[in-house]
Amino acid sequence: MTGRLFKILYKFHIYVGIFVAVHLFVLILTGTILILKDEIEGHDSHQEEHHAEVIPAMDTHIEKILQKYPEDRPQSFNIEEVDHNVAQLRMGTKGSKLFRESHRVYFNVHTGEEVSAPKKTDGVMDFILRLHREFLLGSNGKIYVGLIGVLYAFTLISGFFIYGNFSRKTNFGEVRKGSTRATMGDLHRFIGMTAFAWSLMIGVTGSFLGFSSTLIKVFQYSELQKLNVQYPTAPQAPLAPLDKVIASAQKALPESTFDFMVFPDTQFSPPGHFMVLMHGNTPMTERLVDLVIIDGVTGELTEVRELPWYLKVAMLSEPLHFGNYGGLFLKILWVILSVASLVMPVSGIYIWWNRRRKKAPAPAAKATSIQPWKGALFKKIYTVPVILSVFSTTAVIGSFLVQGALNTLFVAALIVPVYIVVYFVVAWLKKGAQ
Repeated sequence: MTGRLFKILYKFHIYVGIFVAVHLFVLILTGTILILKDEIEGHDSHQEEHHAEVIPAMDTHIEKILQKYPEDRPQSFNIEEVDHNVAQLRMGTKGSKLFRESHRVYFNVHTGEEVSAPKKTDGVMDFILRLHREFLLGSNGKIYVGLIGVLYAFTLISGFFIYGNFSRKTNFGEVRKGSTRATMGDLHRFIGMTAFAWSLMIGVTGSFLGFSSTLIKVFQYSELQKLNVQYPTAPQAPLAPLDKVIASAQKALPESTFDFMVFPDTQFSPPGHFMVLMHGNTPMTERLVDLVIIDGVTGELTEVRELPWYLKVAMLSEPLHFGNYGGLFLKILWVILSVASLVMPVSGIYIWWNRRRKKAPAPAAKATSIQPWKGALFKKIYTVPVILSVFSTTAVIGSFLVQGALNTLFVAALIVPVYIVVYFVVAWLKKGAQ
């Protein structure tokens, strides 16, 4: 990298990194707790929640609710995820089409009897989730966290490119012990390059999760506008029975399961047509949904549409971000990498502070350096980092896409970057004890 380009990129890396580092303390600590949320709350973290199931007849129950609230407009219907015996019918107050101007009616799917809303999650865990997701700032906080994710990705990518200029005199994994500044700099680069691909994935998926509400609005004002133009006529006859609408959607996608339904002519549906979301039943497709358009009067299929790519990425980001798709073993790997990632903001802030306090360059202390690995391979600046990045990326994608023996193999492959970090720590402790 040329001197001018390096200086520009390095300055941006420093100042953006300092800003991000302050937030990373909170995000990494709360994220580590959320990774083990199911285990902390005593839930089965690997249970099969998504599976094909027969939904009881709803028409009689829905009709009773509509009679009870004659001035309100039905907006959406779904089965509660935490309790499949409870359904939710969202009603627009005084005929409102807007979801924010609505109330929810919960009822037993078998008896139709109104029930109270399912209990919310534990107060402490809910607080940690909101702190991690939005810094307790509401919807604007989610966008702010999304921006932090973008900046974090920038610091990782810029750090990858400027890494070579700082690693010409050291092997990969070598950490000098002559001065705190040299030690922290080497640790910063070692952890950053070892966990580069994983950290970049966390930053990108965190951005999509932070921007998810905004992406839904983009969908609303782009794709839904197209549907409104395509299907502009509101139904004149009574709406089709709910059971027939769900049956038509199930017939259109027999390998999928009902997820959520929006009634015609709301802020999230075109006039004259139901919109039914159906998710798959495989480990991959259970996290994605297809959009089934059903005629509001006849209850017959109109068309099946896929969601735009940005919503698909947002849906896939949650399991990748928290590692909750491969059982407890994968979560433990995520926790180890998360804890190791704390080194980057700590060391980054120290390096910046030390450079401002003392301008003299830190003395090299190669004679007292820790070198867990030796050989020609580790002398090449980018060879090992690139191999680790390709290996980690392949392992993450493979463990997410496939199941069975291959899934176990890909999950096991993720041990490699974790092993490198742990092996280094052990070598560090042994060296320090001598």
